[in-house]
Amino acid sequence: MTPRPSDLQEAGIPSVTYRKVLTSRNVPQLLLAACLSRLAHGMLLFVVVLYAIAEFGSAEVAGLSGAFLTLPGFLVSPLAGAVLDRFGALRAVAMDTTASAALVGGIAVFSFLDQLTPAVLYVMLGLFSLTSPLTDGGIRTLFPQFVPDAAYDRANALDLSTYSVIEVGGPLVAGALFALSGADPALLTVAAMYGLAALSLSLLRAGTAKAGADRGAAQDPQKPGQHLLRSAWEGITYLVRNPTLRGLAASYAVFQVAYGMLVIIVPVAVAGQVADEASSSRYVGLIWAVLGLAGGTGALLAGKYVRAGLERRFMVGALVLSALAVYPVSALGSLVALGAGLALFGVMEGTVNVGLMSLRLRRTEPERLGRVMTVSISVNLIGFPVGTSLGGVVVDSGSPARALAIAAALALAAAVCARLLVPKEG
Repeated sequence: MTPRPSDLQEAGIPSVTYRKVLTSRNVPQLLLAACLSRLAHGMLLFVVVLYAIAEFGSAEVAGLSGAFLTLPGFLVSPLAGAVLDRFGALRAVAMDTTASAALVGGIAVFSFLDQLTPAVLYVMLGLFSLTSPLTDGGIRTLFPQFVPDAAYDRANALDLSTYSVIEVGGPLVAGALFALSGADPALLTVAAMYGLAALSLSLLRAGTAKAGADRGAAQDPQKPGQHLLRSAWEGITYLVRNPTLRGLAASYAVFQVAYGMLVIIVPVAVAGQVADEASSSRYVGLIWAVLGLAGGTGALLAGKYVRAGLERRFMVGALVLSALAVYPVSALGSLVALGAGLALFGVMEGTVNVGLMSLRLRRTEPERLGRVMTVSISVNLIGFPVGTSLGGVVVDSGSPARALAIAAALALAAAVCARLLVPKEG
């Protein structure tokens, strides 16, 4: 499908220039940058959690590390959405990947010098998080411009399935690298991936500028002189006033609390059954890789069956089944049961994501997509840092089984929110 000119301008690229760039050899650079940044981000979360548990011996520190890795970015996401609409996704993502490479490399240096206290780690992760919405929203802002409305479900399923491949590789690589070489080389590897992604995007941006030289500068997709803060506020108010986006935000935020808890619960549960630290890291990576693979499968299945008008029904059913997967299945007391439960959870998560993305794209005005997409993504995910913090506290004060029961209850609460707050039509 040929993208509409209005959609192209929304990304900050004139239509003629866009067609020249994305039909040339620059396409692999864009895909490479997206895959590298996603893989690096997926690895970083698990490396940080494993590092905190191994170095500080505290699930609570691991949980707070996960919160600092995500929460500041969620808080500034409205402004990030305005930046995307004002300056374009490619430029914004390049800035984020460059900053990410520097900050993750700095964490590795502090660790190597034995200066990485929990407080220093929190500060570095918080700074890292501030620009993360630029990549999260930037990639997804470009995505819907290439498919017709009727193909959103299958296209979203394909995108999520591709992303799930990264989710499979990220935990596996992170767990294996952490077990074989320790935290510092793992952190440096993540920093190098971000650096390569930034380099690839810089080359792509140079090609874009060259292609656009004969056509003039890109048009500003926002109103002349409109302040970024005003633009960001418009994205927030649009989400609050849109009943579908508001309901999705409530439901998915609660679901992400459960997911965030699992990120901390799983390493602790595995460590309780596997004494060797290196083997424990590999098992954690393997279990999360299974979850990612299952998520891709669930997304593909959902893309085949989810249609307009059925999204909410699939979301509610998948959320209920995900709760059962967490408890009692994952809490039966063996690594096999934990892996099987999380695999089922992954299938259901993929279904939930397809339904959510399709509803969000169908019920958002195209001219507001940049601001609304970034704000919506971050608000939907606001529960994740709450979940990592809660998971650390609950695991430190109780047992993994108890924490799994709480996570399952939250998944059921998310199903109730989806059923009651998301309208059938809108």
